[in-house]
Amino acid sequence: MPSLPILDHEVFDRYAGLSLPRHVSYPMPNWWKPLDADEALAIWADVASPARTRGLSLYLHIPFCESMCKFCGCNRTIVRKNSKGAKDRTRRYLDALLADVCSRGRMFDRSRVVHQIHWGGGTPTYLEPDEIRELHGATREAFTIDPGAEISIEIDPRVTTRLQLETLRELGFNRISLGVQDFNPKVQKHVHRIQPYAMVDELVRHCRELGFESVNFDLIYGLPYQTIESVENTVRQTITLSPDRVAFYHYAQIPEKIANQRGIHHDAMPDSQTKLVMFLSAVVLFEAAGYEFVGLDHFAKSDEILTRAVENHTVHRTFQGMTTGAALDLIGMGASSISTLHEIGFLHNIRNPDEYADAIESGTEVSQRGMRLSHDDVIRQTLINDLYSHGAIVPGDLEAQFDIVFCEYFADEIERLRTLEADGLIEIDDQLNIQLAFPLGRVLMRNVAAVFDAYLSGDAFRTGELHLYSVNA
Repeated sequence: MPSLPILDHEVFDRYAGLSLPRHVSYPMPNWWKPLDADEALAIWADVASPARTRGLSLYLHIPFCESMCKFCGCNRTIVRKNSKGAKDRTRRYLDALLADVCSRGRMFDRSRVVHQIHWGGGTPTYLEPDEIRELHGATREAFTIDPGAEISIEIDPRVTTRLQLETLRELGFNRISLGVQDFNPKVQKHVHRIQPYAMVDELVRHCRELGFESVNFDLIYGLPYQTIESVENTVRQTITLSPDRVAFYHYAQIPEKIANQRGIHHDAMPDSQTKLVMFLSAVVLFEAAGYEFVGLDHFAKSDEILTRAVENHTVHRTFQGMTTGAALDLIGMGASSISTLHEIGFLHNIRNPDEYADAIESGTEVSQRGMRLSHDDVIRQTLINDLYSHGAIVPGDLEAQFDIVFCEYFADEIERLRTLEADGLIEIDDQLNIQLAFPLGRVLMRNVAAVFDAYLSGDAFRTGELHLYSVNA
């Protein structure tokens, strides 16, 4: 393997100890507030205004799983299919989701074309083939779908069948995202996610045979019993299977907020220096195999749509990670779903699936949390997205887009950036163009973004009090 990049470990230790947001949104959900029905409906009215012609992206949340993974921070509900009342409970939720899809669809003029659809969870392939057909059919009835739309779904290799894959492909799904996490048997056993390499290999082969255009993997590093060698082996096995895109997530351990993580063997988790080597090793291995490093934690082949989105500046960071379609309004449907509404704000649905179904059945608005963006929020959101997506901030672009003078608007932030520049995280030229330095800047990207986060207090930096907000991704 090629040598790892040289890194100043003393500087890394100083910055890495802070628990800062990953900025899957700006502002992060920690700062959103409860909304009454009138407030939520007023935001929806602005998004659905006839004067707004922006294209759409849809997110549908299926929360059910057959078993619990110890590491999971997603919004999921464990319902074994053969348990008493399972069919009634899942059918009730599906009926509510179908009603939600129809209701949201009626809000928008049919000229508002859907360019992306993503099913997440939970485990979307918890649904049977006829239920998959029913839900996707209702979506096509409710919205105008671009014939070339990117239609993707998250799947669990342990429960996904060939028949489900055939159904998805027949319906037009063209991107599959597999939750792989790790190939080491000891790690898999501890986190309750046993799926041998051969199982994943077979599923990938099915996907390729059926003609899915993009097969993506989710991997996690920082789990108990992972070692540098075991993570490198997982990366090598992943490369052998040749996914088109890989999300290489850092495990977020928040046991005070996520009860199932309390069973994790904390003393078997790698320390920060070991995790740093894991990450850098993955960067070296993936890049040597022809993958391009995208954002904070994604890799994609050079001909993959995500890489092309980086080149044409349509990539952005959401609760689903790095994705394409930066200019689209994302409409979330289902329990815990988040709607990300370009330059307007966020709307967050009721988290509990049964309470969500109650609200749908009673005709109550299900978006009960969120916020409207201020002009300052929009400016900072754009800047932070540029940083995560392209590793750079170009003042001239922001000045042209928002009619600001960068050096005046961000005078305090520029002063704070000088310390990061001195520590080797960033490079700043005479025009104040800011570029993340490799490796420190790419590894500590969150620390750079945090400088521009107006919602973070000084105490948050000193005490590390701010944690990743876990939603549905």
